[in-house]
Amino acid sequence: MQNTGGGLQAQGKKIPPPPLIGPSPSEAAITDNEKALFYEGILRAGQLESTCDNCAMVTDGSPAIRNPNNGLREADPIFPQFTTNSNGLGARHNADQCFACHAQPTFGGSGGFLVPNPVQVAQGLPARPPENPQFNLIPHRFGKQNVVPSFELQYGPIREVRFIHKVDANGDFIHDTNGNPIPDGGVHQLWTVRGIQGDQTISSCSLVQPDFEKQVRQHNVAFRIPLQMLGLGLIESIQDREILSHQAATASARAALGIAGRPNRSGNDGTITRFGWKAQNKSITMFAGEAYNVEMGITNELFPTATEEDPNCNGANKPEPNDVTRTENNDRINQSFHNPLHILADWMEFQVMMRFTDGPRPEPYPSRSAIRGKQVFSDIGCALCHTPTMQTAPVMNSAVLQDRPVNLYSDILLHDMGTGLADGVSQGQAGPREFRTTPLWGVGQRIFFLHDGRTNDLLVAIAAHASNGSEANAVIDAFNSRSKADKQAVLDFLRSL
Repeated sequence: MQNTGGGLQAQGKKIPPPPLIGPSPSEAAITDNEKALFYEGILRAGQLESTCDNCAMVTDGSPAIRNPNNGLREADPIFPQFTTNSNGLGARHNADQCFACHAQPTFGGSGGFLVPNPVQVAQGLPARPPENPQFNLIPHRFGKQNVVPSFELQYGPIREVRFIHKVDANGDFIHDTNGNPIPDGGVHQLWTVRGIQGDQTISSCSLVQPDFEKQVRQHNVAFRIPLQMLGLGLIESIQDREILSHQAATASARAALGIAGRPNRSGNDGTITRFGWKAQNKSITMFAGEAYNVEMGITNELFPTATEEDPNCNGANKPEPNDVTRTENNDRINQSFHNPLHILADWMEFQVMMRFTDGPRPEPYPSRSAIRGKQVFSDIGCALCHTPTMQTAPVMNSAVLQDRPVNLYSDILLHDMGTGLADGVSQGQAGPREFRTTPLWGVGQRIFFLHDGRTNDLLVAIAAHASNGSEANAVIDAFNSRSKADKQAVLDFLRSL
């Protein structure tokens, strides 16, 4: 991965921005206004968050070219590493900028590695090898006093942690009246702002992290790694009827292999939800608002309540919700009501950016083995869940998104993946053993695989689909019965996506 993500950083090069969606087959192109919002969204997603509303080192929403405190220049002004250019970071959080967890192979991709010593690099010292930013960079940035849990490995995946069962202040299980542990399933943020420099309003913050090691010993943790954001606007543009028609068309073939599959649905309007490892989020907008609050602790119109309200760790003058539609009369801090690029909150610009990113593009000239692998992939039944292509809605407000193929390699349905992949967490209608079929476009550019990032080996990831009760067992049996050349061909095909 030398020429992607953090590998580029280590060479003194910038990580490429998310790809802008190209024209549709009918030659409908993105409008100038949509394009302007897309590029503004890139700037917002790269911002480095400070805590209080006037703590940012440079003007909110502006590129961070040089740190005013030490005079050092940022290698990439739209992805600053030691110069804050936004604010609202929560008392508890997992990250302090969106792209920190979405930089592989480009910004907007899945989780990858970053250079861990950006200040030293700016001082002229060599870059250390890129690593998991949750191992040192984020937990200790600006003096934060966090202990890194054992599951955040230096060269391992970026992991978010959920607790399977609720625990009390001592980390012991909470039981219901029948003596059963009460389900949890929620995210428990890794880091606190204790010790952070540059905000005197929270100098007395004494928040402690959850005892993650105790929960590991109690087998009470479920890990998730970041999914790519590329092409999400296209996936959102697929109608429910398109998803259900593919499900109906393959019903008999799936049944013959023991594959079921069902959509996760919104508890409000009953429509199909489709984003996240368990298809728990209805829309990009929902994902954006939740990510700002859950991952960065930044409250917004959709999630207006802080996950941690300790006043000693939020400051007396921090408004909640923090990231909201702008109503300033001037653009002094890039928040003018009269500027169409600045009126939207950061989290809203983030969802606009995701809407207009292009989907990952496959290798234009795949090898003969990869071409063979595509056929084997279909023959053994992989394509019954990893649906190669769906079509977006025929008419949409954004013409560039309408009536075009989406080569996602997913049916967007939930499947029982058995005891081997079960994580004990239910979300929406998805049970503890169910996961959405992960879209495979771009899989060849990812470093880690499966929901918890347990492997960086595609062959191991394929094998993990088989376990007691998994709907994939017959397909994996068919894969295992193939020749060594055919198995390699499937791997080559996947790496070409």
